[in-house]
Amino acid sequence: MIASQIIKNDGLVLIRHKKLVDHVKGTPYQYDVREYGEGKKKGWIYLDNFTKSAMKTVYNAMKEEQKAKYDNIHITRLIDFTWKCVA
Repeated sequence: MIASQIIKNDGLVLIRHKKLVDHVKGTPYQYDVREYGEGKKKGWIYLDNFTKSAMKTVYNAMKEEQKAKYDNIHITRLIDFTWKCVA
């Protein structure tokens, strides 16, 4: 899954960068996504509804050129960027 797809789903999820996929500059980052409460949590990032809602608001406010670049940024940077825009 890519970041713009992840923020469209509701509920608390755990995400992490896909380990078997090497990132090539200019291509979207790929993530493993699973529901909260499944398996071990080490190495996963919790992404709650409040954060996803803020990310969705920032994403919807972007121009189309910016939306195209959105998935090419790592999720941790997207979260930091979201809170800087909202604050």
